[in-house]
Amino acid sequence: MKAHRRPTFFLLALLAVIAIIACGGSAAATSAPATAAAGGPTSENGDGGQPAEPGSTPAPAGSPSDQQLIVYEGTLSLEVGDLNQAVDQADQLVAGLGGHIASSQLSNKDNASSSSVTYRIPAERWEDALTGLRAIGTRVVDENTTSEDVTGQVVDLDARIANLKASESALQAIMARASSIPDVLTVQDELTSVQGDIESMTAQRESLANRAALSTLTVDFNVPVAETTVATGGWDLGHEVDNAAAALLRLGQGLTTIAVWLVIVVLPVVVPLLILLLIGRWLRRRWLRAHPQPVTPGPPHGAPPL
Repeated sequence: MKAHRRPTFFLLALLAVIAIIACGGSAAATSAPATAAAGGPTSENGDGGQPAEPGSTPAPAGSPSDQQLIVYEGTLSLEVGDLNQAVDQADQLVAGLGGHIASSQLSNKDNASSSSVTYRIPAERWEDALTGLRAIGTRVVDENTTSEDVTGQVVDLDARIANLKASESALQAIMARASSIPDVLTVQDELTSVQGDIESMTAQRESLANRAALSTLTVDFNVPVAETTVATGGWDLGHEVDNAAAALLRLGQGLTTIAVWLVIVVLPVVVPLLILLLIGRWLRRRWLRAHPQPVTPGPPHGAPPL
């Protein structure tokens, strides 16, 4: 029994050591941005003059986490004279700056033409893009831009991923030495959890890095509506004539429908009833002529009433 318990105890001890290393790495990653912001001393390799923790992997020099990462996003509404020409100029401008079109939408509704295009623009050319796009429109109707510094988030994710990878390597080493099935299953569950965390954090880091590398700008192009169109309110003579003709046609259809109902439904029912009514009236008059009612004489003229 004792010989069987030793491998399990050894396995649990190693797992506890890995958990301590992971927790320590997370705390170091959380405090890293604060230390950098405070202007603490750093050595040539960027470790602050302190020895690296066991199992940690420093970020390679020149990686995006060593640079300031800022996410730019915004919307720009322009009034233009020629919609197609303005959109083409904007597309060429963004392409010349190294960007591309993410999505676009065109609308022709109520005599108003408009287009909405979302561009992905390199962050270092953000201001150039804004300046060039403003010049394309005849008037800037609305502009709204925001920026977010995600450098600390990326640094934190880099540190967490490095420590999780160190834990992954240690778990793989334990897996190779595990001899019993329960030990293998325990290590496998822990390894799966660590690998899932690595994939999730890597996806978050890539998303932040992509948003920082390519800024997002949505530009709305609008053609102003002519004053005569606004004054008429969409009134059209041809359309009104067509509506009047349609109303006359509907009136004729209604009268024809009433006539059809009179001929097919009303007349077959009403005419026999009228005939029967006339016959009954004629018979009544004839009977009254054949059987006159006796006339009751009135009191003598001038006689006082009883």
